[in-house]
Amino acid sequence: MNTPSPTTDAEVQDWSGFRRGQHITLHHATGPQLRGVLDMRTDDVLWILLDDGGGRRLVHRADGYRLRPA
Repeated sequence: MNTPSPTTDAEVQDWSGFRRGQHITLHHATGPQLRGVLDMRTDDVLWILLDDGGGRRLVHRADGYRLRPA
């Protein structure tokens, strides 16, 4: 039995235009938002240094967040 992924290929966002040190916002369809500075990025994951001392968080492409400039 195949388990559906959280996102479809059509929903996968290209993160290649975002650079380290850039202020970003990650939006999720269910409502949560993450704001901070892009620390590191690969094709599949990114690390964000959260605003207001929230620490560093790993986000995977399949987590369902949409990346936007802040």
